[in-house]
Amino acid sequence: MSAFFKKFKNDVKAIAFLGVAVFIGLALLSYNPKDPSFNSLAKGLMTLNYCGIVGSFLADAIYQILGLPAWLIVAALAHSSLQSFRGEAVDLKSFRSVWLILLVCSLSALVTVYWPQMKVFENQIYLGGLMGVGLSAALIKALNSVGTQVLLWAVSLMLAVFCFELSLQDFTETISDRWHNMMGRLQKSYKNAQFFEKRVDAKKPVASKTVAEMAPALIPVVQAKENKRSDAAFEKNTQTLEFDEADNKTIAKAQQTELDLDDSGEPLSAHQQDDTETSDDNDQAVAVSAYEPPARRKVIMPTRAPKRVANWNMPKLSLLEDPPLSRIKIDEKEIRRKADITLEKLKQFDVNGAIVAAKPGPAVTMFEFKPNADVRVNKVTELADDLALALSAESLRIIAPIPGRDVIGIETSNAQRETVYLKDLLADESFWSDEMKLPIALGKQSNGEPKIVDLRKMPHLLIAGTTGSGKSVFTVATITGFLFKHSPKTLKMILVDPKQVDLAAFADIPHLIMPPIRDPKKAVFALRWAVKEMEKRYKSMSKFGARNIEQFNEAVGKLSAENLSDHEKINQEFENQGAMKLEQYYYTQQPYIVIAVEEFGDLMAVDKQNVEQNIVRLAQMARACGIHLMLAMQSPRKEVVTGLIKTNIPGRISFKVASKMDSRIILDEQGAERLLAQGDMLVISAGASKAVRHHGPYLKESEINNVAKFWSDQGEPEFDPIAMRALEGGPSATGAGAEAGGDYGGELDGSDEYDERYDEILAWAASQKAISASLIQRRFKLGYPRAARLIEIFEREGVVGPANGSKPRPVLVSSHQG
Repeated sequence: MSAFFKKFKNDVKAIAFLGVAVFIGLALLSYNPKDPSFNSLAKGLMTLNYCGIVGSFLADAIYQILGLPAWLIVAALAHSSLQSFRGEAVDLKSFRSVWLILLVCSLSALVTVYWPQMKVFENQIYLGGLMGVGLSAALIKALNSVGTQVLLWAVSLMLAVFCFELSLQDFTETISDRWHNMMGRLQKSYKNAQFFEKRVDAKKPVASKTVAEMAPALIPVVQAKENKRSDAAFEKNTQTLEFDEADNKTIAKAQQTELDLDDSGEPLSAHQQDDTETSDDNDQAVAVSAYEPPARRKVIMPTRAPKRVANWNMPKLSLLEDPPLSRIKIDEKEIRRKADITLEKLKQFDVNGAIVAAKPGPAVTMFEFKPNADVRVNKVTELADDLALALSAESLRIIAPIPGRDVIGIETSNAQRETVYLKDLLADESFWSDEMKLPIALGKQSNGEPKIVDLRKMPHLLIAGTTGSGKSVFTVATITGFLFKHSPKTLKMILVDPKQVDLAAFADIPHLIMPPIRDPKKAVFALRWAVKEMEKRYKSMSKFGARNIEQFNEAVGKLSAENLSDHEKINQEFENQGAMKLEQYYYTQQPYIVIAVEEFGDLMAVDKQNVEQNIVRLAQMARACGIHLMLAMQSPRKEVVTGLIKTNIPGRISFKVASKMDSRIILDEQGAERLLAQGDMLVISAGASKAVRHHGPYLKESEINNVAKFWSDQGEPEFDPIAMRALEGGPSATGAGAEAGGDYGGELDGSDEYDERYDEILAWAASQKAISASLIQRRFKLGYPRAARLIEIFEREGVVGPANGSKPRPVLVSSHQG
């Protein structure tokens, strides 16, 4: 039964809140002072209130105490019902309920200040109720009328911010966004009306023709329109019309005669119509899709995006710049000209067939070539360089054949490219879907469709690309996307940046487990810590019967306070007995961990054996426990991307690489060497037979700094003490010794030495409730080994309690005892 109730928990809450809101609202709405109540006597139990005797007593009590501002309680209950319906958590024990009650009292006093003698409901109820009368009288006596008004307005606004968790900036931005949406809809309606009028005018000459004359031309047009309606891509401006070669000219003329429209939906001018008629004789059986980038507008965060998680405010899309108001028009004549050149070049090598469709995208246009039955497929692939020469193409790639189709894809670069902006992708509803736990905005596909994937399903990622290909921009954009979706409570990261440049902006975000690693030698110890963390998570999941991190978090989220106390005692006993760390387990919700390595080749050059061993171990097992890898490199040599790593990391992305060999190593197929620079990439995931082309998102450095600063302003990173000991102890211990000893690094030296700042730090610690080594390190600007040594001395002397995982240690002494 518990599973049954859990399934419908949000629905039950939504109905309950809505029922209470409607009941109280109807009771207040139908209140009559003559009904029986605590304040009046009536004959019998007859009442005019919609909710009967209970409603009359309830409405009278609420109105007498709070006055008309009590309707705010009804609005709050209705809002809670809407939240529950959307699946958002509603906690009645939170401070929001207290803020609401205080806000109602403040508004009651404010109303009474302005209308002190006014009464409603037959002069029985003060506008602000008895609460407002009492508060306003006391405040006016102490502050006079003007001071009381200033105080009550300030308090009311502050309580409104606390209650609705909506800053004044958010409120103004919400109004501004809704105004822009409304104006955009009105403008779109106006344009549609104009387009309809022009379309009717354009159809008038056709009406003079007989049905017999128009039938041969209109029948294929109607069929083409039906195909457009049934194609889902038509709504995204990427529809593709396919025509028969024999009827191509007839259809083109019929379309022009019927509508006389260009590809943007506007009627053709006389000069354009003449040009179209002149080019009809040269048109082949190619249907060019009507892809055109939509007009840029103010990008707004989807409604399902959370504004606050736990105690963390979530970033807004306003941190990123709006894309420019530019439209890149696809020249249909140029595409048809390229199709003619392609067919002519193929015929020179006895490769006969027809181009049945052309799909222009933001960076490339793909021609779908259907060869005749006697043409071998590999004969087409051998002509890539010849076609590139004939088309004067910067990049040309052949997909032979397109999976699931009977055509060959020929991708050639556009003369003008559309820049894909991360802000557009973050505004996509799929990015904020509950199914996407770790969403990656890949960019746009070759047909212009946005593409969002989940890192959990990949579940690890290899990224390769030469300098200037867009590899580093994509890595940074991916991390930025994670920061928009996750707070430090749900996501932790380890950043390895040997170049000390690309990931430097994220050095102070609170999501970090340890400081960004710049020394490749220390990265080995960070990976070893990740392996130990993975083993501890698996032990914890096994104890609670969970198969993955989501089930584990769900199970421990149901634990009562008593159960949590029992688990804490068990872990404390393990630590007091000096047991190995692996015998301890987690009993609280754990975040996802993403390990991002900017230059994986440097790690393999320093310590190939240990790096490969730990990477393979994590790639094999870490998926279920919520640990994922992102490994980026400039040159995917076989010494870097070994067979074991390739086998265990099926998710791979390749930007432009130097040679066919590099493409084969990273993708198991060639083609990456023919990509464009600045974001053009091929993506292959688990189970895919062919790599799919995408154009990655662009992100300015100022935008990256804005997002990083937004998080760093909210709090400093709380580094994991065990991870820090592994990282700081790494250089003093060899890999073999550390592995054999089962610890993360060498022991701390000089633990018995007297520290010259001991008294100063002890006095400060006595004034705190809890401290940690990382807190001492930041407060007094010490190295981590020294801070950890002081913590151990404090523990031996009874100043602080024993360690409890990554939590700060409680201070057992107070300042007056010192």
